[in-house]
Amino acid sequence: MAIHAPLYRTSTRIFGAASYHRSDQVRLIGSQGNLIATWGRMGLPFSVKKGGEQVMNFEDVLGVGLTFIQYLLLFFWAYWMLISLFGFGKPKRLKEHKPLKRFLLMIPAHNEEAVIGHLVENLHNMDYPKELYEVCVVADGCKDKTSEIAGKLGATVIEHTYLPGEQKGKPYGIKYAIEQYGDRLIDDFDGIAFFDADNLVSLNYLREMNNHLLNGDQLIQCYLDSKNPDDNWVTIGYSVSYIFMNRSWQLAKSRLGLGNAIGGTGFCVDTTLFKTIGWTARSLTEDLEFTMQCLLEGVPAKWCHFARVYDEKPESFKSSCIQRLRWARGHWDVCFKYAHKLIWRFISKLDFKAFDGFMYLINPGKIVLSAATGLLVIMSMATDLLDAHHLIPWQVWMMCLLFQFIYVGYAQFLDSKNKVSLFRSYAYLYFFNLTYVPLFLWSLITMKNVNWNPTKHTRAIHLSDIEVEE
Repeated sequence: MAIHAPLYRTSTRIFGAASYHRSDQVRLIGSQGNLIATWGRMGLPFSVKKGGEQVMNFEDVLGVGLTFIQYLLLFFWAYWMLISLFGFGKPKRLKEHKPLKRFLLMIPAHNEEAVIGHLVENLHNMDYPKELYEVCVVADGCKDKTSEIAGKLGATVIEHTYLPGEQKGKPYGIKYAIEQYGDRLIDDFDGIAFFDADNLVSLNYLREMNNHLLNGDQLIQCYLDSKNPDDNWVTIGYSVSYIFMNRSWQLAKSRLGLGNAIGGTGFCVDTTLFKTIGWTARSLTEDLEFTMQCLLEGVPAKWCHFARVYDEKPESFKSSCIQRLRWARGHWDVCFKYAHKLIWRFISKLDFKAFDGFMYLINPGKIVLSAATGLLVIMSMATDLLDAHHLIPWQVWMMCLLFQFIYVGYAQFLDSKNKVSLFRSYAYLYFFNLTYVPLFLWSLITMKNVNWNPTKHTRAIHLSDIEVEE
């Protein structure tokens, strides 16, 4: 039996005039006909009636959903793109000061004997007076030679062990080390900088942090780069996304006077601020949590584009998923803890930096935004959904993607020390970003899983093996 079901368009609402059954052959007028025909053949109801009157149908629900998604995506795109415009051009250096500030360089390390030696040697060779800084390695539950290697190379070593049943992870190792320093932290140091054991650091790092502290900055994040950017498609995806975000987000926000985000390594904190805030961050992304705690006290993080920390990226796709899942879980945890506090600060104190922090927390970032937009465009081309709900023309979405496409190449050209072909950069970055979508969804469901799965590091290379611009 063939049923002809005329569709009547009133504004953006489309009403169907028939009920459908599994055995019906459905023929509909309009570009959405194939989709609703499939819906009907599956035996699913096309409309919902109450008291003999139709109050909602499939097309209504679909239209509302698509409209909401388009508005939400466009809002985030507009916000990100407006900020990104300020990332173009040459970054401005701070005034150069004589070395005055004293620093504690802290390295939490868990079974890092393969890489710890190279970082300790690297830090001891900083272009800064040796008497003005101390290198400390926190051997956090280590069962290898991390402590022995670090001690022989002249680092202060603090060994931290866990009792049965205690929670493990980087935040707890840092807390223990801070307690061991006690009053010395304030008396002997002006700033405390944190690094991961697999890092390498540009030799100008302490000079730049000295300039920032003397400029009045209290929380500073340096440029995040990759130690192994061209190992395979996974490390290329990491590297390109970091370089893109460093310019389009971090540098751009610093020019606007907004707060930046600290990235877990290569950041420096004024010790007075550190004592005021305290080290109470316990999430899987303790760096993000500490950023928001400072923002709630009216202290935004600042950006340093001229000192770099080189981080080892996982080569295995599985390892990268485990790492990014941990980051995503931590992001959602911090979001639920601090988003409402930030929006209240914005309302009560008209602090736009707090609103910007809120915006950072409630969306998973540009990488997921671009992937979701790409999926929307592909879906619209395959099903004509945006033809049926053409609230925002597909050309607008293509312009957004084109803007990001150009920006990625621009950032790679200006800032990348290892030149990866643009074709591979675009291809690997998009697929890498696409894999974030299920990770962010799954992390929301499994947010309560706070087990720490450390990433294994094996790339023991020297700073001289990486091209460094001073």
